Amino acid sequence: MPDVIAAVDEGGANDLLQDAEATLGTLSDSGSGSLGPFTANWSASATFSGGTADLIAPNTVRLTDVRMDYTVSFTFSFDLSSIIPDFCLPQVCLDIPFIGRVCTPKICINWPTVTIPVSHSSFVKFTADFNPTVTLSGGVWKVDVVIAGVPSLQLGPAAAAIILAIGAAAALVLFAIPFIGPVLAIAVAAITAAIGVAGVLGLLGPILSPFVAGLRFTVYEQPQLFEILPAAPPDAAVNVTLTAITAAVVSTDEDELVLNVDFSP
Repeated sequence: MPDVIAAVDEGGANDLLQDAEATLGTLSDSGSGSLGPFTANWSASATFSGGTADLIAPNTVRLTDVRMDYTVSFTFSFDLSSIIPDFCLPQVCLDIPFIGRVCTPKICINWPTVTIPVSHSSFVKFTADFNPTVTLSGGVWKVDVVIAGVPSLQLGPAAAAIILAIGAAAALVLFAIPFIGPVLAIAVAAITAAIGVAGVLGLLGPILSPFVAGLRFTVYEQPQLFEILPAAPPDAAVNVTLTAITAAVVSTDEDELVLNVDFSP
């Protein structure tokens, strides 16, 4: 029989969730990946908020409509010659009296390698099952709820928006390149077509999924050494050691997240 039993209902679990999301703060990561046929360097950040807790015995905390706000910034470089053929201005020769034949030099245009930066902020909601788990580290007991699997993230609308942002960013970069004006629309269309929505999803999914995979919210913390206050003076406070804590979802007249605590003097 545990020395102490503590329980929270679904209303209390929702309050714990909101506090845990705020404590988690902003997560960030960076790396590189494929953006269609191009390679992109990226950085990303994410925060979590909202959601509703549903306690399901014996060991599940289902969080519904958790909101992940994220920002993704990436840059990709490519050789413009790979989508727009290089061209040469033709040589023109004239026969000038008393001078002879005079020819203009042949001028060839080799398109440069350009770098295009793109940033996109949005949010996605997901529902996932979490399991309560208890750990003791550094003299502190922690009760976490840990995601049991990676939910599907609906990123299609974000991918379409990023394609539009890529087109706008590409037009801005290419506009400054001499001679590109007549083929600017062709170049932008070629870039966005080469990347495509599938290419954006192929980059965006692996960027955002790790923020969710292994996601854990700390809903309760307690130092192992616990002070018990007296019911009334002159009794002195005493310290006890919390030797074991277990957590489970229990269903009686209502569903509750229950902590069982053992301690020793």
